[in-house]
Amino acid sequence: MATVKLFPRLDKLNDNGKVPIYMRLTKNRKSKYIALEAWIRPEDWDEKTGKVRPSAQNAYQLNYYLACKEAEAASIALELETRSKSVTAVDVKARILGKVPGDFFAFAEKYGAMMSSEWSVGNYRKFLSILTKFKVFNKGKRLYFDEVTVSLIRDFQRYLLEDLGNKLNTVQSNLKVLRRVIIEAVSDELIPYEKNPFLKIKIKGEKSHRLYLLDEELERLKKLRLSPKTKMECHRDLYLFSANTGGIRISDLLLLRWRNFDRTHLTFRMKKTKEEIRIKVPDESLAILSRYYKQAKSRRPGEKVNKNAFIFPLLKLDPTELDREKVHNAISAATSYTNKDLGKLSKMAGLDKRITFHTARHSWAIRALQRGMRIEYVSKILGHASVKQTEVYARVMNIELDKAMEIFNP
Repeated sequence: MATVKLFPRLDKLNDNGKVPIYMRLTKNRKSKYIALEAWIRPEDWDEKTGKVRPSAQNAYQLNYYLACKEAEAASIALELETRSKSVTAVDVKARILGKVPGDFFAFAEKYGAMMSSEWSVGNYRKFLSILTKFKVFNKGKRLYFDEVTVSLIRDFQRYLLEDLGNKLNTVQSNLKVLRRVIIEAVSDELIPYEKNPFLKIKIKGEKSHRLYLLDEELERLKKLRLSPKTKMECHRDLYLFSANTGGIRISDLLLLRWRNFDRTHLTFRMKKTKEEIRIKVPDESLAILSRYYKQAKSRRPGEKVNKNAFIFPLLKLDPTELDREKVHNAISAATSYTNKDLGKLSKMAGLDKRITFHTARHSWAIRALQRGMRIEYVSKILGHASVKQTEVYARVMNIELDKAMEIFNP
């Protein structure tokens, strides 16, 4: 329960020999102070009654004013505490001073717009999509920061799981976005640290199953007889190239240009992490690059291959295009087409796995560890921020080893 107390600030004596009356609001052992429009002589204050002495000038009017302010503060505190158990002295002070709590959605949209140049187009769109979900859940109403409580977040969590049928990891990523907005609001001092509802909420996901192909399965893909120079053949080559060359993401492979290749190594900046990486290309992948180099040369008879041209001609995009939206849309369209063909290729190869392009990344990591590559090297080539991210592949490999030991059981 918040408490309200009036007292004179004896350390603020003015030239007329008077001091101001302050109101102290205390909640959970934390206090906030409000200066009232009342000044008295220090000797006119009665500490026992907490009022101005009757003998003071204008005592009746001053005590009436102070009593009204004290009652108003107590009433506001009670009202706020009835609505939420997490009310602080900051909230009570803000309401007394007539300050409206910050608007969650207005702040979130402003924060997203500010960060859009740093985030990828995909991440910014994801951020806006999650905000839209939260708005729909809140029925399009305005939402103040003091209304974003633990119970509201729990209700949103149930809404995502039960009403929208989202998976646990999707719910986790949605809540992380809301938490990021709250943390930024705390940083901007729009809300006090202790009002962050995520201090009392643990965001849990579930371990995702990492699908991957091993050597024999990749060989079956490789041996498929496909019509030469078709999109399907290019999609298969792209997948095999990644599975043998550091698990390069499709967004990076699609943007690779001949200038990134020096006959032995690929050097490029990862689109996701912005990290510069240099990878030695293994023989099998060199053979793929050699084939595509010949195709590029045949399109420019008598001329040198354009160093700025894409190595894998799958993007419907001018190589000089700089518009982030257009680049993102072109990569998304090509990725979707590739994944569609990979589903067909998997069936043609007789694989019992529904592969997408990202499984090439998993396939390379697992096979690199199987061949004895040190985990810190695998982590570096994958572009992980720390080895902890890579350890999941080591755990997967250990499961495979456990399965292999089953041959000794009857």
